[in-house]
Amino acid sequence: MKNFLVLAVFVLAISVLSSCGKTTTINTNVELTGKWQLESIVQERDTIKKPAPAKGAFEVSLNFKEKGELEGTSSTNYLTGFYETAQQNTIQLGGGGTERVETSWGNTFVNALPNVNVYDLKPNRLILYYENNNQLIFARAQ
Repeated sequence: MKNFLVLAVFVLAISVLSSCGKTTTINTNVELTGKWQLESIVQERDTIKKPAPAKGAFEVSLNFKEKGELEGTSSTNYLTGFYETAQQNTIQLGGGGTERVETSWGNTFVNALPNVNVYDLKPNRLILYYENNNQLIFARAQ
């Protein structure tokens, strides 16, 4: 139920943003484009490492495409949406996806995504920051 609520809020945010009636310019960072796999999550100074793959589970990932398009997978769901970057490494993510029950790893990821607001991009490493300096840490997929 919690996943459904988070997903519903995420979809509602997309609807509101896309119905504003004004044209927005999508800023994308070329170095950000590509596929990224979630390696660890830092919450309140505790680091949660990527667990061994569960049977039938997806690799948790985000694929930043050109023109602000975003695709990804949680542990059990497909995600689609958009992203927009701005000055000082701010980022806005939005979208929706399928609604199957998540693993705890996927659930943590899905709950964090709507709150991401800043990113840090290093060679082959992407950190998305949310809520009080919590972090989603990604490695570039090969």
